[in-house]
Amino acid sequence: MHKINLVKFLSIIFILIISYTGQTEEYSIKFLAPVNKSILLLPVPNMHIALNSVLKISQQDKVINASFSLLNTWNTDKNQKFVRLLIIKLENVNQIKNDEYKELTLSWSHSNQNLQLEAPIFETQPYLIYPNKSWLAESILLHSETKDTNSAWYTQTQSLYANFVTNEELLNENGYPSTQHSQWLFDRPRAIYQLYILTGDSKWLKKGSKLALFYLKNLDNTGKFKLKENFDLKYLMPNGLLYHYFLTGDNQIKNILEVLFERSLSWTPQYDNEYSFWTERHQAAALNIAIAYWELSGNQRARKRIDEIVEATVQMVFNPINNWPLRGCPQHTYKSHEGKSGVSPVCSPWMMALLGDGLWRYYRLTDDKKSAALLNAFGDFIPNHGIHFADKRLKNMVLPLYLSSMDNKLLEIKNQWTDGQHSCDVASLIGKSLYIKRKTNEDLFLLKELFNVFLQQCKDINKKSRNAKKEYLPMLPPRRFGWTYSTTSDLPWLDYWLNQTTNNE
Repeated sequence: MHKINLVKFLSIIFILIISYTGQTEEYSIKFLAPVNKSILLLPVPNMHIALNSVLKISQQDKVINASFSLLNTWNTDKNQKFVRLLIIKLENVNQIKNDEYKELTLSWSHSNQNLQLEAPIFETQPYLIYPNKSWLAESILLHSETKDTNSAWYTQTQSLYANFVTNEELLNENGYPSTQHSQWLFDRPRAIYQLYILTGDSKWLKKGSKLALFYLKNLDNTGKFKLKENFDLKYLMPNGLLYHYFLTGDNQIKNILEVLFERSLSWTPQYDNEYSFWTERHQAAALNIAIAYWELSGNQRARKRIDEIVEATVQMVFNPINNWPLRGCPQHTYKSHEGKSGVSPVCSPWMMALLGDGLWRYYRLTDDKKSAALLNAFGDFIPNHGIHFADKRLKNMVLPLYLSSMDNKLLEIKNQWTDGQHSCDVASLIGKSLYIKRKTNEDLFLLKELFNVFLQQCKDINKKSRNAKKEYLPMLPPRRFGWTYSTTSDLPWLDYWLNQTTNNE
């Protein structure tokens, strides 16, 4: 009796110990799929389904004939490999049109053999499956969405803006035809896909796919965005394509990301000349491309490039040129940033939010200490050098600077009427920094207060949805939608996580 209880106890704690007893722990998830779909696509969060697993599909405890194709694994620093993208092909499926759904169970347990990577050719696009929104968010956005995470204030208004920026007729009426290159900045497909992941509304999956395919159609074979006459690194927007791959299984994406990666190597991340061109936005674009390509392919050249970009940024922040004092940001000259005279050191808070987004993703994938240190420092910079105050007409509200100058305030770029447009992305940057600081047990009081101020401003922007008289809200220029929402999908989760950890202290 005691021996049986011991084995039962150990089965809860260690799968490895179970193997010595001749037992194998089995895990499972349930999901819905149309009765007439035979090819299913399952994104999988990290550390859930090990590569050395045996899989089976069942319906009401009856095993269904099925085959499994492994499209992608998690490329992290973990010794054990885990499934990231899985194709399930069901046999003998009724192909007649039918609106009914069936509940299926995917089960997996330990095996002595690894699943093999494949690149199957699909006759029809796979049908996306997942057990719940949290599972999908962990698989792609790298954070969970629990029932306690309040995302409604964020997604309700984003949906109204998205109804505008995905409507070609409305955009044309406002002078933004689809051929106008500037409106495609800041990765609109990514923002729309994130809206789908947070809401589960299939409308946004279709809209995101349409936008991603439009972007793909307008890339030439060298990675140049064809709607812009000259090559511009900022138009290499990989995250929407990466999400497109994880949500559709589109195998062309790997080769396209490789092309973008090769093209992005023209950017030199190291900054060592006060007259050389450099902005946080370009550094972010190069970093995002390298991360996306490495994340999908595991390519070690891409991994090396990521580390080079991170290290170059570390040098700018912690060992700035010209013996500039430490400020907590990647200092570069006004001339480097704006192309105009002036060699005073500057940093752009909202562009740092773009750069911080890539650092955050790399940190979440690898626990990279340098990326964490940079995010930590960025949080220190914002309250000390990255804000200004409006006048009485706006009740002296605190705002993020567009461009901060360290020793010449005449070079600062600020506008109290427009700087609030960056409250969401700067709030998200501060939230990421707070996450790092909480992990290292630093004092958070002042920075948390600033986070709450910008978070409230972001929520105030989104309050517009309450008075919306139509099914959409205009957002002009349309590229604003990209910077407002592409790097901020984790903002509701960060708010929830920070409040939860504070309440538990």
